[in-house]
Amino acid sequence: MIDEALGPGFDTVTLTRPTPRKLVCLWMEQAGLRTVLLPTVWEQLAHPRRNKIGVNAASWQRMRTQRNAPFRWLELGDAQQEAVDDVLRHFTEPCFPRLAADQIPDDADANIIAEALIAGTDVLVTQDINSINHDEINFVIEQRLGANSGFVLTLDRALARAFPGGESADHLLMLALATIAPTDAPVSHEWAVEDARQDFANLLRALAGANVRETAQRLDVRWNQCSDLERLLAAAGTVAENSRALWFERMRAGWQREAAQRGRPSQGHEGHGR
Repeated sequence: MIDEALGPGFDTVTLTRPTPRKLVCLWMEQAGLRTVLLPTVWEQLAHPRRNKIGVNAASWQRMRTQRNAPFRWLELGDAQQEAVDDVLRHFTEPCFPRLAADQIPDDADANIIAEALIAGTDVLVTQDINSINHDEINFVIEQRLGANSGFVLTLDRALARAFPGGESADHLLMLALATIAPTDAPVSHEWAVEDARQDFANLLRALAGANVRETAQRLDVRWNQCSDLERLLAAAGTVAENSRALWFERMRAGWQREAAQRGRPSQGHEGHGR
């Protein structure tokens, strides 16, 4: 089985869009973990045949060749895959309201959730209840499979649990700011509040657009209530400079710029917005 400590698994949408991806990768890094890539998530990111969201597959394939990349690629053996198939047979139509029962075993989201269960990690999603009924899935998993309750969480709910308030809420704001902090100047360079304000507003819009609305609202409130934004911005700049996860994101962006300059837009784009 898997002996390395695992953080939660993330759905494909979270890892497709740059803004939530950078935030969760930095969150995992701060926790001493690599960001988990479940098998179906990896298939959608690197070989997006079934994925309707624009993904730069080439950048993901190249990322896997990099030493010390901040991701943990999970692979399941035959016995584990059989267990995944068994989980899929337990899911009911109310778990996936838009699917008929015979469609569930072939659905990517259903497979992602089953893989996370068998791998021994929770799964964090950004889809709403219209496509994935989180409560129904958790009920089936708890009642029929004997697993923990709250196995499927929205990313908003997971972030609220991890950073509930006080200093932890300030820390979440600092991590979010680190994902947009300028890194083309020494760490000692002052990142002025007025300079950061517009970038922060863009960040909030990108999070809301990625269906991480509650977190965006919490960050906005925390920004307005923070008594020392200068200190927080300085800390965010230091984290941005020293984060390996964010360094890889800057490198990824460079790869995509190079590809665009070579005139290869057919490789796709990386989500929408930030």
